[in-house]
Amino acid sequence: MKLGTIYYLIPDIFQRKFNLREFYRHLKRGEGSSYLHQCKHVNKRAIGGIKVFYQHCKQLTELGFDAVPLAMGNFDGNLYYPEIDSKHISEVGFNLNENDVVVATEFSPYDAIQFNHCKKVMFAQSWIYLKPRFKPEDQDKSYRQLGYDYVISCGEYISRTIRGLHNEECVTVSNGIDGSVFYPDEKLREPNRVMCMPRKNRDDIETIKSIVSRQCSNVTFVDVDGVPEAEIALAYRKSDILLSTGYPEGLPLPPLEAMCSGSVVVGFAGRGGRQYMIDGKTALVAEDGDCISAAEALVKVLNDRDLKELLRKNAQNEMQQYTLKAMQQRVGQFFKQVEADLN
Repeated sequence: MKLGTIYYLIPDIFQRKFNLREFYRHLKRGEGSSYLHQCKHVNKRAIGGIKVFYQHCKQLTELGFDAVPLAMGNFDGNLYYPEIDSKHISEVGFNLNENDVVVATEFSPYDAIQFNHCKKVMFAQSWIYLKPRFKPEDQDKSYRQLGYDYVISCGEYISRTIRGLHNEECVTVSNGIDGSVFYPDEKLREPNRVMCMPRKNRDDIETIKSIVSRQCSNVTFVDVDGVPEAEIALAYRKSDILLSTGYPEGLPLPPLEAMCSGSVVVGFAGRGGRQYMIDGKTALVAEDGDCISAAEALVKVLNDRDLKELLRKNAQNEMQQYTLKAMQQRVGQFFKQVEADLN
């Protein structure tokens, strides 16, 4: 039997649900109006996990599969590939064919359970939400006990966590980076320019900046956040180093993108990032939240040009595993197996 349509379920996470307690908290901070605005309007914010769903659909379509993003709420979340046609749940409904597939995110694990007849795939992109998004009565269940036929993840640490929680098989389908967007340019790179992303644990960034600035006079810190993908890529190319401060993380994309763009990565891996942030080889890694060690590592790489260039070279070699082509091969291989299982 040939595989039918693969629907990637885009969860309804783009509009904040009103909560009285949260409203009062924002009110005390003078942000009451902002909170009400977020509850009333759809917020078209870029979310990495949604981008990966669209990447899968694009890559599967190129391989000959019928793959479609399916919006479960008011907004499909497509900020990346406008050429991809998405559908809304009101068009499709919940009664699918037995050879169709729905793919859900761990952030909304009950989305796929609503569908009848079809195969169900859990695609986990973060280890932190594996249990908190389950209902209390389902806390002891595995994804298969919840109703899923397959479980995949974007990172090995997530797969290990899923296997450890319930001895449940999980296939790792790692993400890939678009080399036409994220690539190095030595002519643009500014020595000792350190790029920071304030949305990733801002207080930690300020602590690290303060420590490093007292020891190094030749460092320039640049904050970059909330800009289009092309501007982020340009910022990576200009930067000598990315200070990675995200945690927890499943398979963090910013350090991956930075490495592909020629930046040396120093900082936190969020656990999941250790898949490619190999301390002393491709990056300098501190334990999550250990600002002292992160600052020491940053000072070390700022003062040791040979070490910096070695890390840069090793990271470029490591990135060959994270191309879009390699990602497409992994995604295609998984769904070929799902199709084989139908027969």
